Amino acid sequence: MDEEIRAEALDVLREALHWRLAAGRWPEVDRLTEAMGRAISAGDDAAVRQSTHALEGAGPRRAVRAEQAAVLTAQAPLRERINTLIHLLDDSRTSVVEAPDVPDHAGGRTAPEGAGGDGPSVRRRRRAWWGGRS
Repeated sequence: MDEEIRAEALDVLREALHWRLAAGRWPEVDRLTEAMGRAISAGDDAAVRQSTHALEGAGPRRAVRAEQAAVLTAQAPLRERINTLIHLLDDSRTSVVEAPDVPDHAGGRTAPEGAGGDGPSVRRRRRAWWGGRS
């Protein structure tokens, strides 16, 4: 799995463990984590990236309507699935065989495969907009 995709998916999953959402929003998170699990198992980088971005978009929003003020953490089965996905992604890092040396381009940086037209991730755009503040 592409290292950038794996790292971004890990970030979103780790954050999801701490999310507090309205009860009606958790089923979407559940569906998206199932899709991410299938994509990881299939080794489908594009589907992992897509499910990661969708999961991130399903996270908490800054503005909450008064009728949605009662928020909950994820229930135990969903937390367990998220933890399982985190461990799968962490384990994939240690099972990867070291890549051969790549010629030094662009000051030592090489663009990851498929990075051409994708642009920055939602997470990177949000961090840039907030100036790195939480």
